[in-house]
Amino acid sequence: MASATDTNSLVKTLLAENKRPTEAQEREIRDAIPRLKEVVMKTQKEFNDVDISLAIIPFDQTPDAHLTEELGRLTLELNSAKDRLANHMSSIAFGRQVPVEVLEVIFRLCLPQTDYIVPDSKEAPLVLCRVCSAWRKVALVTPRLWCSLSLHLGRRPGAWKTFLESWLGRSGQLPLSLSIESDPTVQVYQYFNDHVVKLLLKHAKRWHRLRLDVPSSSLTKLLNASFPLLEHLEIDARNPFPGLFFSVSDAPRLQRFSLISGMSNPSSLHVPWDRLTHFDAPNYPFQRQECFSMLAKCKNLTRCTIHISSVTPTTATPQSLPPLLKRLCCLVLIGAIYEDSVTLFLEQMKLKLPSLESLELVNLRPGPFFRPDSPIFELGRQSNLKRLRLAGGRPLDGLFDAVVAIPSLREVYLEKDDLGSPSIPVPYAIQEALDMRISTGVT
Repeated sequence: MASATDTNSLVKTLLAENKRPTEAQEREIRDAIPRLKEVVMKTQKEFNDVDISLAIIPFDQTPDAHLTEELGRLTLELNSAKDRLANHMSSIAFGRQVPVEVLEVIFRLCLPQTDYIVPDSKEAPLVLCRVCSAWRKVALVTPRLWCSLSLHLGRRPGAWKTFLESWLGRSGQLPLSLSIESDPTVQVYQYFNDHVVKLLLKHAKRWHRLRLDVPSSSLTKLLNASFPLLEHLEIDARNPFPGLFFSVSDAPRLQRFSLISGMSNPSSLHVPWDRLTHFDAPNYPFQRQECFSMLAKCKNLTRCTIHISSVTPTTATPQSLPPLLKRLCCLVLIGAIYEDSVTLFLEQMKLKLPSLESLELVNLRPGPFFRPDSPIFELGRQSNLKRLRLAGGRPLDGLFDAVVAIPSLREVYLEKDDLGSPSIPVPYAIQEALDMRISTGVT
């Protein structure tokens, strides 16, 4: 059996080299731990006895020099004994027994469940680097921990440039999900153009999902390139942005495109529209005929967010026919739902959406959603609508009539102002009717 001295040397080597003990070494270390505990307890008792002897000496008398010296010696011995015990226990701790491959999987499960990871020292992956040197080494060489990033470009451009280089460098060659946002109140534009654009473009062939809220000049430089892995692109331009031209060869996998800005007309941008499955333009108000022209380019959509303008065009435009969207199963419609522009859109689309299952309406006016002869009813019946979500306006007015008029409806959600805002309870009678349909399977 190994002596305490032998195990001390063994434990120091294991910890210094970040190695796990063999089965034989672990038995030796476990056998030594009870003896080390006895040493700690014995030294602690001696320390307490001397400490008490010094404590009962009256404050106006000089402490015995021998006791004071003895207390110092015992303090050092006690701390050393505790350190030896802690090292022995640490060397066989469970965390050191986990294979690196298993630890990598556990680390990936610790990542926040978000589209883009916001750097936070209290959240994975950064917090994993602060637990111990072993975990830090594993985290830094696990690329999947670093292939998602949400970065807000603030007042210290040099700091985030270095940070960005470091983070992306750890991601290896994996596809990247990036969200880059610059602060419009801070003059970092020139710095962004000169430095970060070049840095990001070095990784352009790995972009998988990209969200950009940066100056239009930077957007133009970033997006006029080739992106073989890009599937989801989200742009929030702060001023009219005419600089996007994607051919199929530029972005062969692009399926989702979102234009958050209301200042750029999506129809003026060049994107492989016929390949898109998701298209979202929540803030650009389309004229009805303009909307039909736009949707006609996107015949393979499964989800669409569209904003219908309530402003009547001042000049006549060629009349476009509503497109047939065979695959569209979720439509988010934003506008003055009760007004003619939206009701005419719904009326003309009622036979064009055979697969529609989810309809989300955002009412930008304080009025109701439904007229007695609302085209929403016919749209729902023609498409076998199952889910209805209403936000803004007066969603309760006529809601019961809508549920009765659309027998396929199974779910209703109500929200105050916009999708994602605080919810409103569905009236009991309506919820009861929906539950009854689900339980009986009535169609």
